[in-house]
Formats: sequence, C-alpha cells, structure tokens
Amino acid sequence: MSLESGIRQTIEGATLDECKRKLHQKYGDDFNIEDRSSYFKSCGFLGLKQKEVQVVTYTVNHKKSYDGNYSSYSKPVERSRESEEEQLEKNRQAILQNTTNIAINSAINTMSAKLDEMSKQMSSMNNNINQASGEVHATIKHIEELLEQNEFTMSYTRMIEEKIRQQFSLDELDDVNLVERYVVDWIGETIQIAETKHFRPPHVVIIIGPTGVGKTTTLAKLAASTILDAKNKNIPKPKLCIFTIDSMRVGALEQLERLGDAMEQKVLKAETADDVKEIYEEYKDHVDYIFVDTGGYSPNDATHIGMMKNVLDVNMNPDVYLSVTASTKASDLQTIFRNYEPLGYESVIVTKCDESKQFGNIISVLWERRKTISYITDGQIISRNLRKASVIDFLKNLSGFNIDRVHIENKFGEQ
Repeated sequence: MSLESGIRQTIEGATLDECKRKLHQKYGDDFNIEDRSSYFKSCGFLGLKQKEVQVVTYTVNHKKSYDGNYSSYSKPVERSRESEEEQLEKNRQAILQNTTNIAINSAINTMSAKLDEMSKQMSSMNNNINQASGEVHATIKHIEELLEQNEFTMSYTRMIEEKIRQQFSLDELDDVNLVERYVVDWIGETIQIAETKHFRPPHVVIIIGPTGVGKTTTLAKLAASTILDAKNKNIPKPKLCIFTIDSMRVGALEQLERLGDAMEQKVLKAETADDVKEIYEEYKDHVDYIFVDTGGYSPNDATHIGMMKNVLDVNMNPDVYLSVTASTKASDLQTIFRNYEPLGYESVIVTKCDESKQFGNIISVLWERRKTISYITDGQIISRNLRKASVIDFLKNLSGFNIDRVHIENKFGEQ
C-alpha cells in the first residue's frame, strides 16, 4: 500500500453514524471512509442473543498516519482493539463459567435432595415388597414375638408393625434397641389415663362388670380411699352412703356389710328402680359420696344386663366404672367391653393385677375400644391395694423389652 493512499484501518459501532462520530472525535475531518460491512455479535445472558455490529474501513489523511512512524497509529490501534476484545471475551467466558457453575451446583443440590427422597421411598417400597413376598425383617419379627409374648392382640400388633415400617429405613431397622425404644413409647401413647372428675355432692360411683372380677371388694376400696385421702389431707371425714342392688349372688349383702363395718359405714339394699330412687332422694343432700354395688352377670347375659340397666335408670349423674380382671383373654375382654356398653361406662378398673404379668390384652382392648383406665387393684386389703393407674406401671411390666426407666418416667411421669 502506498503512503499517499493512507493506511486502511477499521472501527466498529452499532450504526454507521456511531462509527463516524468515533472517527470525528479522533481525527476531525482528516479521514476517508473506504468501505463498510456488518456482522452479528453474541451478547446477553450466556451469549444467547445476537446484535448487529457495523464495521467501517477508513484511512487517515494527516501526516502522522504515514510519516514513517507507522506504528503510531496502525499497530497500536490494532493491538489496543485486539487487547480490548480479548479482555471482553475473557470477561464473558468468566461470567459464563461462573453462571454455569452456579447452575450446576444448584442442579446437584436439587438432585441430591431428590435422591435422598427417592432413597427413603425405595426403603419404604423395599419394606412393602418384603412384606408382600413374605420376607419380614429380623427386627420386625423380634418385635412381633415380644408383642405376642405380652399378649397383645393381632390388630394392635399390626398397628405397631405399620408404624415401624413407616418410621424406619432398612438400615435403621438393624438397630434393635432403637426400634424397641420407639415401640415402648408408642405403646405408652396408646394408654389413656382417665382424668380426675369433679362432681357436686353427692358423687355417685357405680361399679359394673361380670361375675368374679371383684366388684364388691373394689367398691369398698374406693370408699376406703376417700376416707384415707381426707385423713391424709387433714380435712373432715367424708360422709358416705353404700348400697347394693345385687340380689342374685348368695352372701353378696353380707360381704358388703362386713366391708362396711370395717369402715364404720352402714350398708343398704335396693332391688328395684324405686328402691334406688328412694335411697338416692333420702341421702343426696346429706352425704358426699354414694357407692353402688351391682350384680355380676355373664357378658352374654343380655337379659340380666338389661334388667340391671333398668334398676339403675335413676337421674343420679353417676360415675360408672367397668371392672375387669387383668388375666381375662383379649377376646373375652372385647365381648365384655361391648356388651356392657349400654350401661354408659367411660372408664375401666383393672382388678387382680397381682395375678398376671402380661397386660398386652388390657392395653390392646382399651386402645381398640377407645376407653380410659382409672384404677388398678393388686390385693385384698381394702385400705391399701388400690391405686390410680399410670402409663409407667404398664410399661415397666412389659416382658422382654429393653425398658429405659429414666426415659419413660421423663416422658410419661406427668400423666
């Protein structure tokens, strides 16, 4: 290229006018535009957008452009432009890499969370598959055996097994002690202790239940406990009225009279609803408690249970307890609970707890029938062998379980 024709250079801009303004700022009017072209340049987030760029080829007329100092305009300008473009490209690549890293990390975190969730679901599915195929984890088998040993019902056992499968992964099931601790807690949570009720005098207490469960002795224990409680609290001795409607069992009245003598309490007898109403009306304004003993019938004896309901059909707002023995089979307990339902009991007294070591039958049926438990008895001494039921009493007597006494006392002690 001759010196007279100038040195051809290029400049870029968004438009031709922008290129001209740039040239004018640098060279005034001493330039000639030789050619123009355009190309599309990547821009925007991740370089996904395209922008048209104008390229103008020009020559400079004034002396500095061709006085022999060729590098003063040509080479430095080209190097400067190349350096600027290189830096822009590096910045773009750095931004692109940083954005890509952020996206990758976010994707990894999301994938990790999904994998964790899938792992839990797979574990649950594996449990279900094992169950469907007949394969039961050794720990679940162990819990089944313990529940059977403690005479829990099949429905109660299935409920516990389902909770185990929902709670634990296959790996966690290998920790037998952990699973046992949870199972003991779940058993405790199904035992509902009756809340103490407050009645306006007189507080009428009726005990019902089948033959041979110890209703009469239990009634005397409840009466005696009110006297002892008042003595311990240093308050006046409560006034009591005790009567029986048991006309079937030989010696029923005599037994209650002997127990009444021990408490220095007179015992009355009622055979009809009119008798019950008469006694209630006579004593309701003069006593603190009225205790009513009832006859014992087979739970399948619907006729006599219905007759007893009619005799007690007096507006006394009674507190009715169903009395059962600790050793009664679960299937029989189900029948007793169901057939005595018409008498309106809300809570249960478990008697003769000293004659049994397993209470899964009681716990199961209480849970299945949604009933509370109030008292347990464990002997014949009326002044001593009755106490308020507690969750801890039942849990500490579970056979075969590794019982953490400190834990269950902290968890259930307030109940």
